[in-house]
Formats: sequence, structure tokens, C-alpha cells
Amino acid sequence: MLLACKDIHASYGGLLALRGLDLTVEAGEIVAVVGANGAGKSTLLKVASGMHAPDRGEVMFDGTALHTLPAHQVARLGVSLVPEGRRLFPRLKVRDNLRLGTFTRRGASDRDAPLEFVFSLFPQLAERLDQRAETLSGGEQQMLAIGRALMGRPRLLMLDEPSQGIMPRLVDELFLAISRIRAEGTAVLIVEQRVAESLELADRAYVIQSGRVALSGRSRDIARDPAVRKAYLGV
Repeated sequence: MLLACKDIHASYGGLLALRGLDLTVEAGEIVAVVGANGAGKSTLLKVASGMHAPDRGEVMFDGTALHTLPAHQVARLGVSLVPEGRRLFPRLKVRDNLRLGTFTRRGASDRDAPLEFVFSLFPQLAERLDQRAETLSGGEQQMLAIGRALMGRPRLLMLDEPSQGIMPRLVDELFLAISRIRAEGTAVLIVEQRVAESLELADRAYVIQSGRVALSGRSRDIARDPAVRKAYLGV
């Protein structure tokens, strides 16, 4: 088991966002997390990445406890989060945003080695290295955010709403890139409002309601569940 979240409770100002949530991600798989807005999906990723401390419970990553560590130490262990909204440095060039992704590998002689894979996923970035991030389209900015995360060679890549604000024609390209990332050995935990597409992409899925896991299992089985189809797929 690569990632194991056990009995996670998390709150903001006394308001519970997660209520005893359990979730696992195995090495080399894609796991989707779906649910309504406010269900606790983003909080789950923040807890797993060290950006928000849980009130109770534990987060284990390949046998190491993450729930007591700050975010920069979690990243050095091989967990990368691409947050909702991307959080790029807009006035820095594309190349500089990518280089910032290598901070976890400071001192390594091959810090730039992941660039080849990033450019194979997103050739647009290679053509725009000297452009400032703020000049890119929404889709290109998302590619840059994912590329920056990959520069640290993570073992687990977590994506929070990666298709948000992206032109429909680029969404398929993005999801294909996620499949290729998994094929290279990186596990993926994805929170996504495009439920049908994320269930098709993932191996397993969790449906979260009010901070709890309402349903979990193989994504293809969840996609066939009548309650899921009615609530999220409109059928």
C-alpha cells in the first residue's frame, strides 16, 4: 500500500470537513475521488499533502507517517499536489516555474532529467519556455502546474480539479497525459468534477458525502451504480 488515510477527521474553525474518512492508494494505480462541492475532497488532498493537519487519524505513505510532517517534508518523500487554481508564479517564465519543481531534489546531478518526459506529455511547454506563466492559456497553465509537480519525480501525484477552466478540446489531452504518467510508474489520486471521465480513467474510486466515504470500489462498478448515475451522471 502506497498511501493509507485512516479515520481522518479534519476541520476548519470548528466545522468538520472530514469525518472518519478512510482511503488507500496502491502503487501504480489511479484512484478517483468524486462528490458534490463541499463534500471534503480538497480537504482530503490537503491533509494527505501536509497542507492541513488532521484533528484525528493518520496518513501513512509507504510506511512513513505524513500527518505529523510539514508540506515540504511530505513533498521530499515523493508526494506532489497540483492544487485547485494551479498556484503558479505568474510573472516567472515557464522554465523557471518548472525549475521550482525540482526543489525536493536539490543537489541531484540529474535535476533537469524529468524535462524530457514533461515535454513528451506537453510539447506546448517546450515551445513556451521563455514566456511568463501568466501569458499561457488556462489549459497550458494546467499543463505547467502538472509539469512542475513531475519535476520532483513523485511517487504519488495528487490532482485537484485538473480540468477546471480548460477548453473541452484539451480535456482529453490532459486525461491521456494522466494515463501516461501512471504508465511511467507514478500513482495518481485525482479529485475531479468530470465524474464520467474520471471513473473511466481510474482503477478505483471513492464517493464522498459530507466528509465520509459513501461508496468505494472499482471505478467501473461505481459508474454502474444507480445512485451514482442519478446523482452525478444525470442518467
